[in-house]
Amino acid sequence: MPLSGYEASPGVNVELCAQCRGLFLDRSEIRELVGRGSLAKATEVVPVSLGEEISVRCPKCVDPAMQPLRVKGAPEVGSWQCRSCGGLWLGDGAFFELARALRTSPTVPRVAASLSASPTQPLRAGSGLAHSRSRYDEGMENLIAVPVVITLSWLFCSTNFGRLLASLVGMPFHEVGHAAASWLSSRIAVPLPFFTLWYDDQSVWMGMLVAGVLGWLMFHTYREKNWFMLGSTSVVLVAWAVITFLIPPWRTLMWQILAGALGEVVFGAFLLVAFHFPLPDRFRWDFWRWVAVIPAALCFTHAITLWHAVSADVSQMPWGSAIGSESDGDMNRLVQQFDWSANALADFYLNTAFLGLTALAAAYTYAAYRLLRKRGQSPFQKG
Repeated sequence: MPLSGYEASPGVNVELCAQCRGLFLDRSEIRELVGRGSLAKATEVVPVSLGEEISVRCPKCVDPAMQPLRVKGAPEVGSWQCRSCGGLWLGDGAFFELARALRTSPTVPRVAASLSASPTQPLRAGSGLAHSRSRYDEGMENLIAVPVVITLSWLFCSTNFGRLLASLVGMPFHEVGHAAASWLSSRIAVPLPFFTLWYDDQSVWMGMLVAGVLGWLMFHTYREKNWFMLGSTSVVLVAWAVITFLIPPWRTLMWQILAGALGEVVFGAFLLVAFHFPLPDRFRWDFWRWVAVIPAALCFTHAITLWHAVSADVSQMPWGSAIGSESDGDMNRLVQQFDWSANALADFYLNTAFLGLTALAAAYTYAAYRLLRKRGQSPFQKG
């Protein structure tokens, strides 16, 4: 069913169905409207027989089936709660009984007034219309965006001007790659245009800061049931622990140098994969992903074409540095100080790029399955 955004009270945006007058509230909206009330005291779970099909699906998560609930005072009204995100779908009239049972704050009358309008009267747009959200599982644009942008980037990078521009676009990815490797080894680093400042000595305070930020991300992504970001953050936290405590400092310096070109591959691939998944809600990734997909595709495509060319012809190796002497270049230092060969470097970065392509293909396959499954059956369609 089509849902429209509506600002129930300042800062509280809900979703309403203009046809059935149903109301969907996510976890944060429930907290705002319920206040200190207890949902457990105002609702009770409706038992479902083993094997019984639950046909109502969450409009936010799509895949998980929702648990049927009974609102005390309105047993005949259909209500459900998502097992994954905790969102509530309240049938017409259920919100009034829920509000009465919870003794909610004065924000309720405004929502109640909207819901009590005639079922045939459309909701008015204007100051009450919440900002629109770009969904990850609706619309073919979500399925064709990444392949189209990658194809255009590949064509663009086949020209000299395209390669030059793509290398400039990839420079922030490159420097953040250096900085990220430093942070994961508990070293202070500051990425700047064309070079990164970092300290050779590890810092306890920097290690605590990195662990704190990763812990904060894990806490919020777990609360939002964002399994993609929770898994990604968990992997980074494990990497921080291993690099900081188990790898000798001289070897982490090698990884800091390697991570420049590696950042172009890894961060470019990650943003393309993340296009299909939500990040923590406060990041507004539903909008910014449409902006980030362009530089990510340019950077990732340029990295693949570069290392594929170097693998075939080692003379294409990007020696030197944008700033400083020729010997200050990342590839020069890796060959001279850490005994890498040019062919080994090309194979390392190219194999990493292939792993990124594999992850991107897996994410795209899942996104296609999710979209086509939803197009075949509406979230609130009876099975």
